[in-house]
Amino acid sequence: MRLGHLTDIHLPIAERPALADLLSKRALGYLSWIRKRARRHNLWASDAVAADLRAQGCEAALISGDIVNLALPDEFARARAWLDRTFGGLPTYFAPGNHDAYVKAAWEETLGRLGPHMIGRRTDDPTLRPPQDAGDFPYIAPLGAGGEIVLIVANSSPPTAPGLATGALGRGQIERIEAALAAEGRAGRLRILMLHHPLTPGVVSARKALADAAALRAAIARAGVDLVLHGHAHIAYVGTVETPQGRAPVLGGGAASHPDGDGRFRPGRYNLIDIERSADGGWSIHASVREIDPETRSLRAVERHSFARPAPAAPGRNRRVSAG
Repeated sequence: MRLGHLTDIHLPIAERPALADLLSKRALGYLSWIRKRARRHNLWASDAVAADLRAQGCEAALISGDIVNLALPDEFARARAWLDRTFGGLPTYFAPGNHDAYVKAAWEETLGRLGPHMIGRRTDDPTLRPPQDAGDFPYIAPLGAGGEIVLIVANSSPPTAPGLATGALGRGQIERIEAALAAEGRAGRLRILMLHHPLTPGVVSARKALADAAALRAAIARAGVDLVLHGHAHIAYVGTVETPQGRAPVLGGGAASHPDGDGRFRPGRYNLIDIERSADGGWSIHASVREIDPETRSLRAVERHSFARPAPAAPGRNRRVSAG
């Protein structure tokens, strides 16, 4: 199966927000947009990444957050239109980012508008449906016709105070993530966990970090996972996380919307992921990082990584490990 993982799209703010909308943390965010972020994020770059993803024959698009900037209702209306237009006919799954939950706002006017791109079931509800609110996570989406690969999408992005971009899952959501990972592992499926914030230490600064990352890693160490996808850092990242069957890959996506490097960043990127059964009953995962060439505005592969995941262990035989 071929999947495309992109993140941090940051669609441009089309017009100056009303003054009433800026009487909050959004004022600082809008100032940051004017001063630097408007140059760093460009629609043509996101369009180019999305077009390449489709041209590569991806069977689903996985988006790990930050499609907007200030979480204004008008931004989400435009984001929904962009997703519908860009990925029409292609299954698309979205995980909220910190900019998508920039301030406390009505779900139905903001992230709820992206509902058709967040369709999945729950561990206690087999109905395929969009989240009803910010707490209705994780959702679980089967990928492909065979039902052997499953995507578990978490919400790591509660609203935060000015100056902070920290994430948190909360005890309840981590328990549900662990239950989903364990159940899908027992069913023999390859499990992909997607969230916005990195779960491995040192990828981002403390003011941007996932507050309960250690608790999530401990849950994964008990239940297992086969691949973790995240965004937030705006740079590509390759790491691992401990599971009962050895270390599993963690892939962080570079921002899809960068027209060029702009200093410490790279031009727009996404992860092209191929997953297939291996001869021993396990899985082979091949990831190609595709990046925009600013001169030609086309994309090329700039990194390649391969990982092997073993066949699921028999129930009750997983070894206990430390999360680190």
